[in-house]
Amino acid sequence: MWEALLGFIISFAATFILTPFIARRHMDLGIVGRDVHKPGTPLIPEMGGLAIVISFTLSCVIVSLVASRYCLYMLTLLLCFLFAAFIGMYDDLRGLRPKVKVALTVLCCIPIVIAASLDPAAITLGRPILPLLGRLRLTIIYWALLPFAVAVPANAVNMMDVYNGVMPATCLIVSSALLVSGLILNKVSVVFMASPLIGSLAAYYYYNRYPARVFSGDTGSLAVGAAIGAMAVLSGLEMVGIVALMPHIMNAFHSLASIKGLLERREIKRRPTIVEDGLIKANPDPEAPLTLANLILSGGPLREPELVKCYVALSGVAFILAILTALLMEVTL
Repeated sequence: MWEALLGFIISFAATFILTPFIARRHMDLGIVGRDVHKPGTPLIPEMGGLAIVISFTLSCVIVSLVASRYCLYMLTLLLCFLFAAFIGMYDDLRGLRPKVKVALTVLCCIPIVIAASLDPAAITLGRPILPLLGRLRLTIIYWALLPFAVAVPANAVNMMDVYNGVMPATCLIVSSALLVSGLILNKVSVVFMASPLIGSLAAYYYYNRYPARVFSGDTGSLAVGAAIGAMAVLSGLEMVGIVALMPHIMNAFHSLASIKGLLERREIKRRPTIVEDGLIKANPDPEAPLTLANLILSGGPLREPELVKCYVALSGVAFILAILTALLMEVTL
């Protein structure tokens, strides 16, 4: 499977080279955001996720050429990814209302529907595998839920991209869970799809880890989340994807439930956490949103690197559960 390895190498190298260049360029252009969890709230270049977008696109195109048997999977994944990236890019530069942004991410599943109609033998939808229950035939419910299969991961990953290194680290673990599960269940297509994303995230983490030298912006986080959702659907690993994304889903659920709806960050009057003497604490204000960070910090304040390690540890537990899910699916089949 040298083609998958090639996809990893290309995306890793391209992201590693492009990220500092894009960060410097965006700093010069004033495309910056404040790191509110640091003393003095320094300005950090935004939209660094553009490096992931360019690298992932290049890698997918090359893999499609050298591994033509998986061309349909790679191009469908790439279209979902780019659709979400453009939504995120517009939001970063011009701004979108929260409900409009979510509605647009729902449309990211369109390439999957088109691909399934073009080659239903290769991309079979509506037949998810459940542990201990086997393969289901969902002719109506599946199609009703399909738009959310890409939109939910995209927005959940976007909502988790708050602390240095959290997005690339946790999504690297989720993508690896899909890849390993694909090997267990002989879903070779997901190996080719996950390898470029893993390469980009591994390289990008170097620059986004604490103390971050670049922020992803919605351009990166929406695109990465959409790619994870699309990979799970295209490979028939929906249950594995749900389990692996459980920390992201929990974070999104608690946040939306606490603010009672969709709001843009600038519309939220109270931050979920506060920073004092370099320590991040849960905001005791009853109007502050509840997030996964609040649950973690309920045991006491932490420094940002320690808080990020907790996020990674939770994703590690979800990784193990996702692999166990894949093993149960393999036994069931």
